[in-house]
Amino acid sequence: MKGRNRRKCSYTLSLTISCAIAAVIWAYGLIRDGEVSRWLSDTTQKAQAAIATVQSVWEKREYDSDGSGIAGMEIQTMDFGVSDGKGQEEENTVGIPLNGADKPEQIRDEASEADAEDAAEETEEAENEVLELYEAERTYFDDALFIGDSRTVGLQEYGNLGNAEVVADLGMSVYKIFTKKFPTVSGEKKRLETVLTERQFGKIYLMMGINELGYDFDHTVAKYKEMIEKIRQLQPQALIFLEANLHITEKKSASSPIYNNENINRFNEALAQMADEKTIFYLDANVLFDDEAGNLSEECTTDDTHILARYYPEWTEWILQHARKTDSSVGAMEPDLLF
Repeated sequence: MKGRNRRKCSYTLSLTISCAIAAVIWAYGLIRDGEVSRWLSDTTQKAQAAIATVQSVWEKREYDSDGSGIAGMEIQTMDFGVSDGKGQEEENTVGIPLNGADKPEQIRDEASEADAEDAAEETEEAENEVLELYEAERTYFDDALFIGDSRTVGLQEYGNLGNAEVVADLGMSVYKIFTKKFPTVSGEKKRLETVLTERQFGKIYLMMGINELGYDFDHTVAKYKEMIEKIRQLQPQALIFLEANLHITEKKSASSPIYNNENINRFNEALAQMADEKTIFYLDANVLFDDEAGNLSEECTTDDTHILARYYPEWTEWILQHARKTDSSVGAMEPDLLF
């Protein structure tokens, strides 16, 4: 009996020792092959990298000016995968969430773009806005300035322009408009530039061109544009009305190769092209005084060039019927963008 027990114990001890030796050999083989060491090393390095990244991001955080969020925080992608024996690893995404929103820089950029789009739409709407045409009272001329030649002198003397300022003279042209002194409503003679800088006008009426027909056409057109640009610089808020030159009679037109209705129409067409019908408007009052052939009616004149005094009030009323509602924000524009 004792022998059997002894053999049983010996067998159990041998089995235990064999299992222990086998476990040691198996563990030694894993360690020798480096699988356990590589797994421990990789996992340790990845954990350390993750901790370092989170610490770096946290230390470098920047708060928005209003303190409502963290600026510059990017979501970090870090690998905490464990080898599955096939060299494939899983990726886990960690980071500091921003209340489910995009990064503040993106939010600000998108807001700026939205503001820019809104501003562009408002600018486009303002540019496309057409000022309403209406019939105004005489007080419409309270902030008006009329600039021109003998026809404008006639308007001042016979047309009842109310409280409008007038800068006009016989034979006036774009070549002399800024060099001559004119009598003003105050009784004092002043240059046009002085008049334009002393007060703000809501609307400015220009009528010149017939006295310039003997000059080079292109040069005269260029000078007219320069005049408008200078007026715009000095009066950026004012609406500008370009008045067509009145025709002369058929007899007068046929007598001159220069001062004729063909050349007048040519210049009037150039004026019409300068108008944008937004801040610069074209007015052609020839419809009031022309005959069926498009010449100044002989019934309206005695010198074949100027209308009779009794027709100037009709002209003034026609101007008031073609008034435009003004707005202090409408007339402003860059002078170099006019033409």
